[in-house]
Amino acid sequence: MELGHDLPRECYSWEKPVFEFAPVSGLTRKLVIAPETCPTKCMSIWMVELDRQKMKAPDDMFDIHEGIEEAVYGLKGRVKIFTPNESRILKPGGFVWIPAGMPHASRPLQDRAAFIAIYAPARGGRERNRLVSAQESKRVAQEIVRKTAPWRRTHHK
Repeated sequence: MELGHDLPRECYSWEKPVFEFAPVSGLTRKLVIAPETCPTKCMSIWMVELDRQKMKAPDDMFDIHEGIEEAVYGLKGRVKIFTPNESRILKPGGFVWIPAGMPHASRPLQDRAAFIAIYAPARGGRERNRLVSAQESKRVAQEIVRKTAPWRRTHHK
């Protein structure tokens, strides 16, 4: 018996992203796992491609996802991930974790770069990031660092 599309499934699969969004020139986000593709509530996964030649993102603006953590896994090229007071170089096979609400930005260091962005809890493809200025981002970052200080004291001795 073949399962109908309207019946619940035990797992979901697809061969290409279901939703694609290019918020700025040179940056493409392809939704793979999210509320639009399956009944997820706990995470969503995006494939992100950056083209340095076409990218026109403002250098003094940062993205914020309120209440949503982000883990980034490098696939291709090198990407500089910025927070207001720090930066990390993401290489293929490397990870960067960004706490919920932390202002951040990414810039390719090579002509083309790609990474997977994992969000928890799940965020839909039509949800937009909040953009903040560099000045506002520093204030927000200080508050998040202050809130995570107890974890650092207990886990880094």
